[in-house]
Amino acid sequence: MQLTYQRQELTTQITYGQTLVQSIGKMLPTVRHVIILTNQRYYDQFFEKVQRAFFHNNIDWYICRNQLYCNHLEELTEFLQFLNRFSRANEYLFIAFGNEGVIQLTGFLQQTSLFAAKFWVIATSGRSFFSALSENCTICKEPYNDLLQQKNLPECLFLDQTIVQQQIDEKLLDLQLLIKTGLVSDYSFLQRLFKSFPTRKQLQQSSFIAFVEDAIQLHQHYASIIASYGTTFEKAFYLTENGHLLSAHMKRLLGLLLQLFWNLELNDVTFQIKNFMLWLKKLGYLLELPATLSVGEYLEQVLTLQKEKSMLVLSDIGEIGYRQVADERTVINAIERYQKIISEI
Repeated sequence: MQLTYQRQELTTQITYGQTLVQSIGKMLPTVRHVIILTNQRYYDQFFEKVQRAFFHNNIDWYICRNQLYCNHLEELTEFLQFLNRFSRANEYLFIAFGNEGVIQLTGFLQQTSLFAAKFWVIATSGRSFFSALSENCTICKEPYNDLLQQKNLPECLFLDQTIVQQQIDEKLLDLQLLIKTGLVSDYSFLQRLFKSFPTRKQLQQSSFIAFVEDAIQLHQHYASIIASYGTTFEKAFYLTENGHLLSAHMKRLLGLLLQLFWNLELNDVTFQIKNFMLWLKKLGYLLELPATLSVGEYLEQVLTLQKEKSMLVLSDIGEIGYRQVADERTVINAIERYQKIISEI
């Protein structure tokens, strides 16, 4: 299936429901030199499959770190050094085949480099697929410190289920992104997820493909808002002592949930938050804050970070409201309520 996706003046041709070779087909420009940016794990797992899809082209690979925020200044510098071996007289195709950091790094590079290059994305997961639909391509100094940003979307975006479905251990992470999409922009979408994936077993046995088209439409309207929800609370973990005890993905999940709880302090809607948290626990998400994490220090970091940019408040679940600067009391109440519910489920 093919869809045209648009964000402001930027457009992307999305192809999904086919294998990679079928999807690329006649779209591949044979005269362009292909440079693929990926993470080590995806290079190891899919090198031969991707090579076969581009057998008509000259191909070079650049291997990024596996970390979530590999779109950092050091990686950017190293890639620019890698490009020094290539002639600017040639035409190139930069392809992002990796995690969210690889998508952002490639989109930024294609927009700012002096090379004549197109920008494509081959999704390795649901998260990388939807990350490619957000036009803000950022380079950071640290995960909590954005330095540079360019607006860019890939010319072509491919979702090959035979690649994505092999990432069984990442299904929880992909579902997390879909849950976030529903929380921020469409409550009925969230309800469908709840009915379709009530337990971890059903999640592991099922595909997300039935949700792709609706999620694409939601991102077309709200991609940057969806992407930013929870990021202030997430980034505060990187600045808090013992925050390293949480993985990058756990920081992201807890950041989302704590902004939701803060949101509920401002708009105490009828959402059954305890049932929602129980569902997340049944699915297998780790929800506890580390016992050695200083809540006081974490609170201070949240308040400091949000001075730079106020946070989104949902007027209701699935309904985008307004932006507001948080105060100490509402954040404390949100954290205390979160910990109380975690202790009860």
